[in-house]
Order: sequence, then structure tokens, then C-alpha cells
Amino acid sequence: MIVLEKKSDNNYCIDFYRFVFSFILIFYHSWMFTGVYSNGIFNYGFYAVDFYFIVTGYLMINTINKDNRKKYDLFKDTFEFIYKKIIRLLPAMIIAFIIGIILVFGKNFEFKILFSDSVVGELLQLGIFGYDMPINSSWWYISAMILCLMILYPIAKKNKEKYIFYIAPLILFITLMFVRKKGIWINDPLNSQFYLRNGFYKAMIFIILGNFSFYLANMIRNNDNSKIRIIILSIIEFLIYGLLIYNMHYNIIGSILEALLFAFAVALTFSNSTISKNIFKSSFWKKLGTFGFYMFLCQISIRTYLMRHNTGNYGEMLLRYILMTLIISLIIYIIVEIIYKKIIYKKKC
Repeated sequence: MIVLEKKSDNNYCIDFYRFVFSFILIFYHSWMFTGVYSNGIFNYGFYAVDFYFIVTGYLMINTINKDNRKKYDLFKDTFEFIYKKIIRLLPAMIIAFIIGIILVFGKNFEFKILFSDSVVGELLQLGIFGYDMPINSSWWYISAMILCLMILYPIAKKNKEKYIFYIAPLILFITLMFVRKKGIWINDPLNSQFYLRNGFYKAMIFIILGNFSFYLANMIRNNDNSKIRIIILSIIEFLIYGLLIYNMHYNIIGSILEALLFAFAVALTFSNSTISKNIFKSSFWKKLGTFGFYMFLCQISIRTYLMRHNTGNYGEMLLRYILMTLIISLIIYIIVEIIYKKIIYKKKC
């Protein structure tokens, strides 16, 4: 496996796109205000989730590659890797969940609801196994991600040299053939066509594509920093992301090409070989990406609330949806990033 060069310059372009695609998911999930699927804005916004899985796959291999120890405890390392993932998400998830319960159940809330199968399943992130997810149904993404990482991380960790070139392609091929044979439509993640929800198979495919993005980023990265090369790669990066965003509304390219373009775009960004490394240096973009994640956590419960308590045309409902999501995401950001991380957690450390 190729070792990443250490870069001193921060590049938060990925965080910027985290925010952009979170916003697109809000537009996509607003279709219910119209009463007819594919009758809103960014009707194919579900493609945005592919981006997050690919980034996760890239970061997984990057983490493994930074560990140069010859001796290690595979079980312990896998546990620590998953634990760190969960613990970073947990404070915001708990707060978003509490807000979601208030929004979804309101005056009808009873304490016993917290112990119902559906709510317990969602709170423990087991929605991918078949539980209903009445509060934040988009959280299937998190449970699918964690489950796939539990499978792929130890395999990649134990087989560093063989994983990218042999094992990962084999797992991807088997998953794709299985999806095709069983007729699993991965873009309907909450449907269950074979034991697990379809979102699990979607996560497996795109996390592995993210693994390949790591290798591709190393191929793109080299010592040739000529202006013409940087400009060409920057134009390609911009055009690909632009096309992918355009595709989320018009669906002009198929899922396979969309997946490959996403993997290539992420590799370009992580390679630090484009102008984005100079544009997205400020930590503001990292904070914006975090804010985008909080938007993702709370958007579905807000939509449920609006559908129960508001009337109006699509434009009015969409505006309320966006404003409420921004306000509640800001509340979560203040509680987690300022009160929890900078005051409570800092004192504990």
C-alpha cells in the first residue's frame, strides 16, 4: 500500500462539500411537501449520501496507512477505531434525538415511547437491521457505515499490501453481483429485500470505492506542481462536482458513472493537487462541514413536524423547512462544539 505524504497545509474542501450535500439532502427530502415523489427540487439528491460513504472509505484506509507498527492487536485496534467514530458522533446524535422526540411526538409524548421497539432500535443505531425509524429515518446512513467499517477495517488492517489490489475488488464484485441477483435497489435504503436494509449494501459498495479513492489520490499526487497542471486538475475537479450536483436534479448520468465520478472527485480533492487547497485553508470551512452534519441529523424530524403542523404551498413549506433546520442545527452546534467540547470536555481532560 502506498504511503501518503504528510501535508502541512490544511484543505477543508471536503468539509465544504459536506455542507453543500447536506443542503441538497434537505431539498431532496422536501418532496413530501408536494405529495408526489420526484416533484420537488434535487429529486435525485439521495446520490449525495454516496459522497459521505466514499469519504469514509478514504479516511478508513488513511487511518490504517498511518499506523506503521509491526505488532498490534487487531481486535483492540478495530474496537478503538469504531469507538472513536461513535464517540465523535454521539453527543450531537443524542441532542438531535431529544429534539426529534419533542418535534415528532409533541403533546402526545409518553415516557413509555422511549422503550418502544422502534425508538430503542433507532437510538441504538440498529435501524439497518429492520427496526422502524420514526424520528430520524436518515440515520440509516450511520448504522450502515458503522457496520461496514466493522467488517472492512480489520480485513484491510490485517492485509495492508493485498487489500486494495485484491481483497477490496473481490468484496466489491461479490457485493455488486449479490445486489444484482437479489434485485436490491440500493437507492431505496430503508427497504429490506434480503435480511439487512438496502442501505447496508449501498454503504459497502461506496466505502470500498472510497478505499480506491485513497489509492487514486496517491497516483494524482506527485512533485509536478506546475501551474498548468494545477489549473487543469482544478477545472476537472470543479466540473465533476458541478456535474454531480446537476445530476442530483436532472439525473442525466447513470448510477455507475455517478459513482466513479464521485470517487475520482474525492481523490482529486484529497490529493491536494488543485486550487482548492489554497481556497479552503480556513478552519471556517471545517466548522461549516460540521454544521452540515448537524443539519443532516435533525432534518427528518423537522420535516415530520412541519407536515403535521403547517399548511401552505411547496415554496412556503420548503422555506420553513430550511429555516428551522438552520436554527436547530445552530442550537446543536452551540451545545456540542462550544458548551460540550470547549467547556465540559476540556475541563475533564
